[in-house]
Amino acid sequence: MAFQASSSKRGDAPRFNLRGEADYRIAKSLTMISGVIRLRAFKADLSDPQAALLEIADRIDAVGALHNLLIESMTGGVQLSSYLQQVCRNSAQALAPQPTEFIVDCRPEHLVPFRVALPLGLLTAELISNSLKHASSANEPCRVTMVCSRPRPDLLRFSYQDDGPGFPDDFDMMRDGKVGMRLIQSLCERMHGDGIWANTAGGLRFDMTVPMS
Repeated sequence: MAFQASSSKRGDAPRFNLRGEADYRIAKSLTMISGVIRLRAFKADLSDPQAALLEIADRIDAVGALHNLLIESMTGGVQLSSYLQQVCRNSAQALAPQPTEFIVDCRPEHLVPFRVALPLGLLTAELISNSLKHASSANEPCRVTMVCSRPRPDLLRFSYQDDGPGFPDDFDMMRDGKVGMRLIQSLCERMHGDGIWANTAGGLRFDMTVPMS
């Protein structure tokens, strides 16, 4: 009996640890999504409550997609290509008033840890929301391009660009930045990332580098 009890405990330990890790990740996800929703609530556009609720649902979907990928993962890492494509699909279904073209250039072998995947997914959803509001027109679909690269094993480079008009010439980030841009900056800082906005000939661009170590 003593041997059987010892064997049972050893068999149960991995399941307990995995369950505890899953609970921890879910708690972190809920805390982060709650913070995003609270920040948006202070600056919500009450003239269009349906759009506000759809944006909240889109952020929750982004977290749900992440956990589905984690369940399927054998290593605990998240395949960035699959995750970003899912975030694009969810955002298009929830927010796009017309067809939107998404291009995700990210190698399947690019894996990121949960601590990076969660804020990066929410940041991407915010970027897409910003593009659909300001870059798209009633006659032409919006085009969004995302590129991921690993210039070094310990560094992730993420680039996002839409084909909209970009910032006005007199745009000042501190003065004119909306709540979405502030959320993007906050999520970038959470990843210890370095984010840069720029107007280009092709549209508005956001580049970010994130340490993996």
